[in-house]
Amino acid sequence: MYTRCSVIGVEKEKLLKRALEVVGKAKDEGVTLRLIGGAAIASIAPRGAELFPRSYKDADYFGLSSQRKEIISVMESLGMEQNKRFNALHGSIRLMFYDPVLETTVDVFLDEFMMCHKLVLKDRLPIYYPTIPPSDLLLTKMQIINFTENDKKDVAALLYDFEVGDRDYDKTLDSNYIADLLSNDWGFYKTYTINHDRMLEFLRESPHAEVIVPKLQKLREKIEAHPKSMKWKMRAKIGERVKWYEEPEEVNTNFKDAGSGT
Repeated sequence: MYTRCSVIGVEKEKLLKRALEVVGKAKDEGVTLRLIGGAAIASIAPRGAELFPRSYKDADYFGLSSQRKEIISVMESLGMEQNKRFNALHGSIRLMFYDPVLETTVDVFLDEFMMCHKLVLKDRLPIYYPTIPPSDLLLTKMQIINFTENDKKDVAALLYDFEVGDRDYDKTLDSNYIADLLSNDWGFYKTYTINHDRMLEFLRESPHAEVIVPKLQKLREKIEAHPKSMKWKMRAKIGERVKWYEEPEEVNTNFKDAGSGT
């Protein structure tokens, strides 16, 4: 389960340099590793990230459980120290390291991204580099119930730089993929639409609203028009009477307390 912790911020340029070094090293070694989170959005949406500046705490990654050993090898070759106790307990879904360059804890999520809703990403990674596909980046943010100021800035930055299209490529994100996924999961759809309205409010007085809001609206129209599955319709009848999202678990991300195994 994806969680967050509050730590001292990292300077953006230093963070991105290190993050791209990591995914580049993995690529050279034949290991599939992609950036995820705010650092990922800053790396592929630089103009938007400048217009909506935020603080960054670390760089997190996404990989394949089938390459767990290879990922550990890559990270250690870059001077990172693995949290052996944590990785022994959770290594099928998540790995934890300490990066002495950034002086932060680093997470590597494997196969699935789970916060308030689930995204299965293991077959999506070949589509895009150096991050997970931009449509998935958007969904990792729009699935968050406790939608923070940084999350809103990330969404705004991504949609400032990216167009809404029919595939994840270059500066385009795949609206068909988003609409299809949300039309099969009412709970995810519900959270997304809540955050859509929050984004409109966030952008209400922004000088950049005229660039971003039409893209938000285009996505919403696409989602609403997409045929809904029987599963979606049955869950929609229950509505908000039953909680439609997961509460992210609190995981101890203090490296020393969790045990480095050294």
